[in-house]
Amino acid sequence: MIVLLVVGSFARVFAKVKDPKVRFSAISKLLSPLLVGIAPFLLPVSYLRDNTRYVSVAAGLLFSSITKKMIVFSMAKMTYASIQLDVLPFLGLCLWARLDPNLTEQGAFFLLEVTCVLHAVRLVFWARRAIRDICDRLGIWCFRIKPKVDAAANGGDKVKGQ
Repeated sequence: MIVLLVVGSFARVFAKVKDPKVRFSAISKLLSPLLVGIAPFLLPVSYLRDNTRYVSVAAGLLFSSITKKMIVFSMAKMTYASIQLDVLPFLGLCLWARLDPNLTEQGAFFLLEVTCVLHAVRLVFWARRAIRDICDRLGIWCFRIKPKVDAAANGGDKVKGQ
């Protein structure tokens, strides 16, 4: 499904964007999602059949992380790296499971579990850091209400209610 969406995005970029430099930039941003969509197909069929849930969770967490980065970076008008390094461990695991006959299915399953945990932890820490940076930049508090300061009554420094 992801591969079809990325290929559709490629077609849309080619149809709508006329400037070659902008077109190349737009297409390069789709490289990491395309790799995430193709990587599970590198796994042996028996492994994919037996561990569909873990492969789907790992790919979903990775795709979620890439999408969140794309959205936040575009909203902040920051540059977004064409190749996201988060993709490499999952892609490497899929290639390793495909190419190394010495890797047992139990070993590959363990590595896939570790990859799921790694991507979940990275996603949580990245979101936490992004929220903190945004709140600091905008001077707001996230997930809580900033206490009102009563400057006239408390000499300008104390928080009301203390």
